[in-house]
Amino acid sequence: MKKLRAFLFIFFINLCSNATASGVLDQVFSVSFSPDGKQALSGHFDFSVKLWDVATGQEIKTFSGHKLFVSSVCFSPDGKQILSGSSDRTVKLWDTETGMEIRTFSGHTSYKTSVCFSPDGKQVLSGSGDRTIKLWDVDTGLEIKTFSGHSSEVSTVSFSPNGEQILSGSQGLFGDGAIKLWDINTGLEIRNF
Repeated sequence: MKKLRAFLFIFFINLCSNATASGVLDQVFSVSFSPDGKQALSGHFDFSVKLWDVATGQEIKTFSGHKLFVSSVCFSPDGKQILSGSSDRTVKLWDTETGMEIRTFSGHTSYKTSVCFSPDGKQVLSGSGDRTIKLWDVDTGLEIKTFSGHSSEVSTVSFSPNGEQILSGSQGLFGDGAIKLWDINTGLEIRNF
């Protein structure tokens, strides 16, 4: 199974590297509404993040800086920042208005599958193909904690409304297909669904 996964991943990355600017291979991997519902984000196969005006459908801005496709995007709770996760193993924090990259979070050893902000916007989560979830400090860019326990890639992550717990989900085709509930302070798994 590991050889098949490695082959498929390398095949997909090579396909991605051969994508043309004509949009023939353009795909959207992730979308998100701004908190006020007036703007939308999209993460693309062409390594970009795009900001859209929901009322007109017009592109407002393109955020460029990732080296592989963007698999996850989201807005901060106040809408002033954007988070993007990529198969280049990075999470990037952007200023929504200026389009400037604020910082890059690095530390996963495989592609990113999911990113999200905490309810207060002070922390971010990233899930990865390396089977871990990482908690990051937005202001410093430092890794706070790593959550380990999945036997396959972590495909989705989310904070509880009070920010004290997180949920993670993993793929079932090659792994556990589990949903896990974690305590954010201790880093311990509370429950496996």
